[in-house]
Amino acid sequence: MIWIDENFITEHVSFNELIQELKLAFRENKIQSPSKQVYNYSGSKNAEKNTFLFMPSWDNKTFFGTKLVTITSSNKKKQLPYIQGIYVLFDAKNGSPLIGMDAKVMTNIRTAATSALAASFLITEKASSLLIIGNGNLSPYFIKAHNSVRRYKKNYLWGRNKASSEIIKKQLAKESIEVAIVDDFKEVSPIVDVISCLTSAKAPILTQAYLGRGQHIDLVGSFSPEMHEVTTEVIKNSSVYSDNLNTTPLHAGELVKAISENVLSLKTIQGDLVSLCKTDHSKRKNDLENTLFKSTGMAFQDLVIAQLIFKKHEQTRK
Repeated sequence: MIWIDENFITEHVSFNELIQELKLAFRENKIQSPSKQVYNYSGSKNAEKNTFLFMPSWDNKTFFGTKLVTITSSNKKKQLPYIQGIYVLFDAKNGSPLIGMDAKVMTNIRTAATSALAASFLITEKASSLLIIGNGNLSPYFIKAHNSVRRYKKNYLWGRNKASSEIIKKQLAKESIEVAIVDDFKEVSPIVDVISCLTSAKAPILTQAYLGRGQHIDLVGSFSPEMHEVTTEVIKNSSVYSDNLNTTPLHAGELVKAISENVLSLKTIQGDLVSLCKTDHSKRKNDLENTLFKSTGMAFQDLVIAQLIFKKHEQTRK
């Protein structure tokens, strides 16, 4: 098995190409990916519950792949990664492992690409401004991914650690993407066209009072019922879409709460990535509608980017 390093992935996988590959894969809808299996465990010296995710997928044709991920909350205090994992791609015909890689970069790239793909169907035609809430590892990927589907005139970034925002700003300036750092996201959240939340918040950050009309809201941070980035009122006043209808409404805190309060149901969720990608047409009803896309990640997406990485690797060997 060949190990693929992070540099190879970042150098050879472009957002434009990956977004197109994801769109076609969701349109064909032939990849099978069962719901991620989630287990809690504790280390011998740490009573706090950690999380292990097992995420397999296959195309019943050429490839099978799986991602193994750990989520360790206490690592933040130890200056260690909060999320760690590996991905292995197999040959579906003979079961041989083909390539392996650290899951962090590939996950960051595919997560950002998926949100940008959804946004391409849900933003207004005149959308010109983007606000990223959260300045962790994901934020530069999201700014680049969203700007690959629409070159925004204004890119705003807010995070609790301003020094981190400054680093991201300098990093993206080298790629000709200008970022404005805001001290309070509420200064711009009512007027921007797209808002992407990338936090691990347990209490809602965005309320209806902080929003305007005709916006697209992208929620990525929460992946458990205890996590919430927006209030139920925001859900109520938005046309809600999800990456998938089988898992996300059962795990994402905002959707779980809205469903429990009878504000949302599986029937009133407007669609998922398969339905969004059926055609290239916008799915907005009008320019005053607020759309909301909630994702928790799917093994489906992992297999798509892993296949692309494998193809790029094979091309470099010729």
